[in-house]
Amino acid sequence: MGTLLGAGCAFAYSLTILFGRSLANDGFETATVLSLRFGVAALATFVLLKAMRRPLLPVAGERMRVFLLGAIGYAVESSFFFAGLKRGSAAAVVLLFYSYPAVVTVIGRLWSKRTPLTLGLSIGGAILVVATGGDVHISRAGVIFALAAATTFAFYLLASERLVERTDSLTTAAWVAAGASLSLLGRGLVTGTLQSPAGHLPQLLGNGLASGTAFALMFMALRRIGPRRTAIVM
Repeated sequence: MGTLLGAGCAFAYSLTILFGRSLANDGFETATVLSLRFGVAALATFVLLKAMRRPLLPVAGERMRVFLLGAIGYAVESSFFFAGLKRGSAAAVVLLFYSYPAVVTVIGRLWSKRTPLTLGLSIGGAILVVATGGDVHISRAGVIFALAAATTFAFYLLASERLVERTDSLTTAAWVAAGASLSLLGRGLVTGTLQSPAGHLPQLLGNGLASGTAFALMFMALRRIGPRRTAIVM
């Protein structure tokens, strides 16, 4: 079940990459795209929580942790990734970003006898997808942003698994999305980079719904198979 959840998360994230690249090509800035992406994700997840009669708030003692995972951890990671998409093809950014399973394994000291094989398959799979997926190009700045996103996401996965243990996975997903949205909205207001979403609402809504799905599935997978296996499956 953990493997299936991780694979579903990867599929949902792949949709956000396609939406993100398209919006980046259309000239949208980071704060606009990502604040709306995570805002839609949070709203949709809260509606689902209400419909399923599951807790809307994280458990006491974990509320600030969950919020900050989004407001700092995921907001930073997603900003790096989107900056990479603005400076290279989606295939190139994905290839560099998917070095994060190795980072998770090394910094989390999650090594076993089969780890080299699984990491090799994981990285080889990413290379195969990129090699058969068309144009691959990226600037030096794009490389730096993509690798920064990979490193940040690795720390985010490890922190999520260790800091949030008792809160419902779907509740965690909602509050991480809300934290990221508010953080990026504030940044956009301060820097004056917010843009009108007119003409691109279907893409922006699809981006948010895919993000909400990915968040929920990722936290469910983390609970079942831990950060190293989740990273490799994704």
